[in-house]
Amino acid sequence: VQALAAVTAIGWWSMAKVAPLRRSTDRLRGPSRKGGATILQHGRIRARARNPQEVNRFKWVIKDHKYFRKRSTPGGGPAFVVAAGERWLDVGANIGFFALTALSEGAASVTCVEAEAENAIRLRENLKLNGHGARQASVLRALVRGRASGKPERLLLSRKTTRHSVLQVPEAKPDGSEQVVPRVVTLRKLLNEASFAGRPYNAVKLNIEGAEREVLLGTTARTWGPSVCKMVVEYSFDVFPKRHDYDALLSHLKATGWCVFPESLPAWFRKANALWDRRKTMGNDARQLW
Repeated sequence: VQALAAVTAIGWWSMAKVAPLRRSTDRLRGPSRKGGATILQHGRIRARARNPQEVNRFKWVIKDHKYFRKRSTPGGGPAFVVAAGERWLDVGANIGFFALTALSEGAASVTCVEAEAENAIRLRENLKLNGHGARQASVLRALVRGRASGKPERLLLSRKTTRHSVLQVPEAKPDGSEQVVPRVVTLRKLLNEASFAGRPYNAVKLNIEGAEREVLLGTTARTWGPSVCKMVVEYSFDVFPKRHDYDALLSHLKATGWCVFPESLPAWFRKANALWDRRKTMGNDARQLW
């Protein structure tokens, strides 16, 4: 997604330049003594992972650089990379893989918003492991919604530490437990707070396991202000399987001032009344918007 008035390119995944992976760092290191986690390393980035989903996510985000596109975004759109000195807002920061990547690529700072309590603790640990202090990377435990009631809200927990959501995520064996998140905010409030503090964000990454749609539909052209010029969003088709819902979000983004460069979709999903078929996707039920 790219702001119409901005010159800076926008996107969601790109092959940004990273230090080549040495053989010794291309493998998982043995379990650490802290919490039974595994130390993963790519170039100068190190992180702890506790399960196969996190190991795969490390590869996807950090090693393969899937949130960025060095040459162009889909449809011949502009490249999407981190520009030196940018201030990023990472909504759905999980345990910090995106933030670590952005900082390694030259971001001046990243504000990490994560709703799940244990993930927020581990996020701070991974930032500390890489030597990032509070001026470079701050962590806010909060739930981001399209509208904020001012009251604590429930987060539905998943068996996968990468899939906690305010919405019910389709799973073969749901966890069934919940967690109360004391602070609930809107995207507009987060952006306004940074602007009032004199440190407005330049870019946003949004991946909150299906709740992105509600959050973005709650924005207007005034939400973004003059400083935010690019954004990458993950859309969860297993949560919102109707093509109509997807198209409505794209239309809303364009109406609020964004140029949108969506990742390609399967041929069988191109009709206006199409439904996402998880039997055909082998678990690959998310697509990116730049």
